[in-house]
Amino acid sequence: MSQYQGKLIDSMQINSIDSIPISIINFPLSIINLNAYLNPMKNYYKIILDHFEKHPNVRLKIKQLAKSMKIRNEDYPYFRDAIKQLTHEGKLFRFEGNIYGLIDQRGEVIGTLDMHPRGFAFVHTLDAQKIFITDFNLGTACHGDTVAVILHKKHAGSKEQEGHVKRVISRGKEIFICTYHELRGYKLGIPAIFHLQTEIIINDLHGLSPAEGDYIMVRINSWRKGGERHHGEIVSIVGKDDVPEFDAIMVANKHNIPDSFSPETLKQVEEMDFEIPDDPLRKDIRDLVCFTIDPDDARDFDDAVSIELLENGNYLLGVHIADVSHYVRESTPLDADALHRGTSVYFTDHVVHMLPEKLSTILCSLQPNTDRLAMTAMMTVSSEGKTLSYEIFPSVIHSKQRFSYKQAQIILDNKEGIFYNELSHMSNLAKILKKKRSDEGSIDFDLPEPVYELNAKGIPESIKLRERLWTHHIVEEFMLLANQSVAKFARTRGTKVPFIYRIHDIPEADNIYEWFALMDAFGVNISFFGMPITSKKFQKTLEKVMKQNDSPYIMRLALRTMTKAKYSVKPIGHFGLAFEDYTHFTSPIRRYPDLMVHRLLKMYLKSPRIDPELKQNLKLVAKKSSEAELRAVQAEREYHKIKQMRYITNHIGDKFTGIISGVAPHGFWIELEDVFVEGFVRKESLGSDIWDYEKRHHQMTGLRSKKRYRMGDRLEVRVVKVDIKRGQADFEVVTGDR
Repeated sequence: MSQYQGKLIDSMQINSIDSIPISIINFPLSIINLNAYLNPMKNYYKIILDHFEKHPNVRLKIKQLAKSMKIRNEDYPYFRDAIKQLTHEGKLFRFEGNIYGLIDQRGEVIGTLDMHPRGFAFVHTLDAQKIFITDFNLGTACHGDTVAVILHKKHAGSKEQEGHVKRVISRGKEIFICTYHELRGYKLGIPAIFHLQTEIIINDLHGLSPAEGDYIMVRINSWRKGGERHHGEIVSIVGKDDVPEFDAIMVANKHNIPDSFSPETLKQVEEMDFEIPDDPLRKDIRDLVCFTIDPDDARDFDDAVSIELLENGNYLLGVHIADVSHYVRESTPLDADALHRGTSVYFTDHVVHMLPEKLSTILCSLQPNTDRLAMTAMMTVSSEGKTLSYEIFPSVIHSKQRFSYKQAQIILDNKEGIFYNELSHMSNLAKILKKKRSDEGSIDFDLPEPVYELNAKGIPESIKLRERLWTHHIVEEFMLLANQSVAKFARTRGTKVPFIYRIHDIPEADNIYEWFALMDAFGVNISFFGMPITSKKFQKTLEKVMKQNDSPYIMRLALRTMTKAKYSVKPIGHFGLAFEDYTHFTSPIRRYPDLMVHRLLKMYLKSPRIDPELKQNLKLVAKKSSEAELRAVQAEREYHKIKQMRYITNHIGDKFTGIISGVAPHGFWIELEDVFVEGFVRKESLGSDIWDYEKRHHQMTGLRSKKRYRMGDRLEVRVVKVDIKRGQADFEVVTGDR
């Protein structure tokens, strides 16, 4: 063994061939030489543990321990690595400040592990504790795992609660995206994201032939302790990082969004066929004129609509939703997979469906000129937009037409075409409903949505706004009304009837105060509307703001002020929409709560009998669904960030106009107009001045030049540098604006 190899191994924690890092596999180490190194190190295990048993309160750094135990200099590498290996095995613990010792245990708590890119983690418990876990105290736990944690006794000077993972209760995921490498006879998967920090030895390629450096999906089937490599099997080959859907696959795996269904689920779905069930509650309304209105590229059609203008001037509006609950039955593999996913996740070049495609795009989808099962809400609405009555029932429908939003809009604009009369009545009713909502205080956060035109490698060549037509609003108003009617149907049956509601709580007062301060920073002249906070007050104030500054960024700031909408068994209403009753009923193909609502409706239509365990089960469904929605939002947000960084990488040196979206002591953020890319201008790039940061006014001012940069200012900037992995772009102010 060379002197260099010896030093290299001395710096590692090694207890078997599986734990040798890739960086030294290429060295010609023999197993005999390796064992010669391992044996002296293992001899120290008992010596060290005996010492701590005699001195249980001792906590020292490794060199201090070596000195107190009179370890010879030539033996120090073995002693040091023995300490670290015992720490990996959980027999010793490393505390803040790199000191080692036994642990004062204060009981066990359960929580979810949140990994940091630097290797340490936090465990978040249900009672909002945040427990710091060093990389040495993680065991085999990784990001998203539910773990049991032993708390460490807090010592004087400790900044935060520490602990160590005692055991993994359940894995957040077992499939990881990795890069494939072959080294010294080993087939290895190197994790591509920081959630897993141990390499995987691949024991089974399942007949696949990945190339060196390919991205692959690997399932871990043997979790190893003590720093050893895990063992696993290849699931699929993704390919190189220039395949179009690479960003979506990477982000989905990072956020633990499953991209495959269980074999049991696929077998269950394969055996399904369409047939009209013999159900006396299911109404045959196939002669009714109904149709779908969806995006151009839609493949799954959740909802169809119908309308009739009655002789008394009222409208009979029908909203017909795919009857997914007929196919997805409780306590089946399919249901378990759907609940685990919680929602479909949409990327530009990739969709992670909540249901297998045979269901989402064929059996459940309300395809034109095809018989399909549905759940129907028929609502009688007055010419003032008041819902006079409603009826909810299972149905069989036959959609007469598949419109895109553009096709329906053209017919309305030209005032002629297939089903023009029905579309015209729908347009008139939607205007009435939208005005009624506005009059009652409903807040419309109609934010622009970016659309990417991707090249063959998945890199955006352009970023545009998604077009919003009036036909979008027509469908939206009808879905809102159906969701309201279904929620009211459930609530009016009494508080003891379990149900899932979509709720949106009143914003926190502090967030409202901060929003008013931000509006002042933008130069908007408004005054606080006073307590209590109501939807109507906030809506009117926002309208005043938008008349003075209609920037989309202003609208996003208002949206950030709001609490997060979620699912709950308590019908507390929806602040943003100003609705007393609201649920999600209209998208069961892509949202699990909607599927659950359909099941509940069928149950209550048949019998008022209530299962005493149902409410508790619904609480769990509401919690899991809210978490799945948040996970999807975070994944989509990160995906957008990556695509924006890929786009702006091709524009280094180019000039753009943007708005200052935030100010900090070390510079300010700029959001580019039209392309939605945010970057940072460092104060060092602003020239030789002393910059005074004024947090209260969200601005920084040059003490010599008197130049001021304030939130909301429009500037011309140049793209200087982009880091796609970190999602960061550096801009500089074009000289004329300095």
